[in-house]
Amino acid sequence: MIYQGKAKMPVHEAILHCAAIADGQFSGMSAFEVFSMVNRWHLERNPPFKNGFGYHGLIMPSGQFYAGRPYSMIGAHVIGHNVGTLGFLLIESRKIKEIGSFSDFFTRAQGETLRDVLRATGVEKVSGHNDYAPKLCPGFKVKTSDWLS
Repeated sequence: MIYQGKAKMPVHEAILHCAAIADGQFSGMSAFEVFSMVNRWHLERNPPFKNGFGYHGLIMPSGQFYAGRPYSMIGAHVIGHNVGTLGFLLIESRKIKEIGSFSDFFTRAQGETLRDVLRATGVEKVSGHNDYAPKLCPGFKVKTSDWLS
């Protein structure tokens, strides 16, 4: 079991996200470069995210996982739903235009990595940002059974 913050809140859920970027914006960039750019955006927000990069990890189209905030640190990924959740940023391979399926925007390698990461965390529920906010993010309807079966 993972616990977060000073109050040691148990983590039971992971929330999936996508980056709101232009087509090809991250093309040719390493995971570290993408992390650095998103971290800069989070620090430049008004108000800025206190601890920078708001997610617990990002997954590149190649399937490479890049760690973000420690799992024991509360994220900054969904207003009102950061405590007791982990946020993961998927770097899409195509621009999100409407809710579709995972394979419309993300790669098989990302799906495999994401399943492995989620199983290792011990979370019991997987949601999308669009379950908690009126957004397209992550671009598909997230079902726990697709990720933890």
